[in-house]
Amino acid sequence: MPVTESEWTDGEIDAEEGYTETTAVGEYETEKDLVVSFLSDNHGGAYTRAEIVRGVDFGETASPTTVRETLANLPNQLLDVVGDLAASGIVIDDVSEALDELVEEGMVERKELDRPDGEPEVYYRLAD
Repeated sequence: MPVTESEWTDGEIDAEEGYTETTAVGEYETEKDLVVSFLSDNHGGAYTRAEIVRGVDFGETASPTTVRETLANLPNQLLDVVGDLAASGIVIDDVSEALDELVEEGMVERKELDRPDGEPEVYYRLAD
C-alpha cells in the first residue's frame, strides 16, 4: 500500500493513516521516463517496487479508484506475483533496473520503513 508523506518522514507505516491517491501513467519511450512520470504524478506518496510496476502497468485507461483499490487491497507479496504475471508490454526487470538507476542518479529516494508487524519494507518516491 502506498505510504503518505508523514509515514515516510516518521520511518514507519501507520495502518490508521489511510491511503494516498494513486494515478496510473501511460506509455513512455523509456522505463526511466515511465517511473519518473508515475512518481511525479503521485508525488504525495511513496511506493514499493511492486506497486510502481503495477502503477505503470495500469496505463492511463485505468481509473484512479481501480488503481488505488488494487494497490491497497493486495498484500505486497501477492502484488509481486500479480505484477510479474500481468505486466503487459513492460519487462519488469527493465522497470526495476530503471528504478535502481534513478536512485543512483539521485532522482528517486529509497527508504526502508517499518511495517506495523515490525518487518521492514522498502519504499521509493521522487526526490525533493
